[in-house]
Amino acid sequence: MKKQLPILSLFLFFFFFILLANQVNAQNFNFQKAYDDYLHNYNQYRQANTEFISAKQAYLNYQTLNSKENALNKTSNLIRREDEVVKTYLTALRLKLGQISSISDYELNIIYLKIDNEVAWYQNHQNNLNSTGSLEDLVKSSQTMKQRYQETEVLAYQTLGSILAGKQAYYRIQIKQQIDSLKEKIGIIRQTGDKETQTAERWLLEAENRLTRSQEKEFEAQQILAKMKVSDINKIRDYNQAQYKIEESHQYLKEANHYLKEIIQEVKNAD
Repeated sequence: MKKQLPILSLFLFFFFFILLANQVNAQNFNFQKAYDDYLHNYNQYRQANTEFISAKQAYLNYQTLNSKENALNKTSNLIRREDEVVKTYLTALRLKLGQISSISDYELNIIYLKIDNEVAWYQNHQNNLNSTGSLEDLVKSSQTMKQRYQETEVLAYQTLGSILAGKQAYYRIQIKQQIDSLKEKIGIIRQTGDKETQTAERWLLEAENRLTRSQEKEFEAQQILAKMKVSDINKIRDYNQAQYKIEESHQYLKEANHYLKEIIQEVKNAD
């Protein structure tokens, strides 16, 4: 009897990276409840996996009807727990996505639809276990889930990328507004002749350049994730590459913000 488990540890890693790191800031009750449900179900899954391993070994050792029945029950329970972990993970991810205000409604609705379809698939897969009466059928059911999980992985990575990019877009909008405001103020100063503005205007161009570079890096990250395929063997490598691009994007935003502080100080100082 063979039973290959989905790579749920990847979900756990990325969930902690994106969600736990921001748990203090997550005040939405629905999200917090979903997060707690996920942790609870993951612990239940770990317990079910331990029981499955023990029952499997007993069946292989003794080959009795009793050990086979126990293995059947433990295998069924494990698959149910796997389905539940993925469902609650996707639900929490969906709610986290909804907290990112800079994501367009169009993009949000598309991702919501994909996540809802995935949750429905795992619910249906879980329900079908009620009609599964043999170890062989359970192994086939597990294999079906493994295949589906490859699609779920892609969606999860792309959604995580959308969350990171959405946060970047929010900061970029804030910096763009500051740049526009400074442009207007510097223009007024130039017209009145109260102060030499060439230095401030040159620095403002540097800040705008950093803003552009930030957007370019974010686009590169989005392209990497958009090209991710179900058949890709090393999805985590692609995600890490996209994440690195977003980190570069964030660094450019930090530089732009620092330049703006210098520009404000320059404008304040009298000639």
